[in-house]
Amino acid sequence: MFSLECEKCGSLIQIDEHITAEEYSKDMDYLVDEVGYLVESTIQKYLIYKCSNCGATYRFTYKDWEKLIRIKVAKVAMSLRKQKMFAEDINPMIIDPDNGLEYCGQCDGYDNEGNCLVDIIKQCTIRKKE
Repeated sequence: MFSLECEKCGSLIQIDEHITAEEYSKDMDYLVDEVGYLVESTIQKYLIYKCSNCGATYRFTYKDWEKLIRIKVAKVAMSLRKQKMFAEDINPMIIDPDNGLEYCGQCDGYDNEGNCLVDIIKQCTIRKKE
């Protein structure tokens, strides 16, 4: 199941059909075909999501939602790759913390802010080859 978190409090957000319907009712230029069905191209392209904790609301199209999910999954993939790298690829015997900390930015880093020890960067299997 793909879910999104509130930017304000981190709780899950969900589609709120009632608020979405209220928003849709403000701009109803719907067309109906000869059989009586709504013409899809005249229906709004967004849904309103609401935080279950703080009540914050968000307006997302499916493209917006899909982009946010792809970003979320990519972050999980980078985390898995980082864990694998530290477990299998990094030789801890040649890491000297006194050589310093440097911004790499290829993942969230040793300090979870994008910085790694210089000796880790030298062994990093995540870093792009330039």
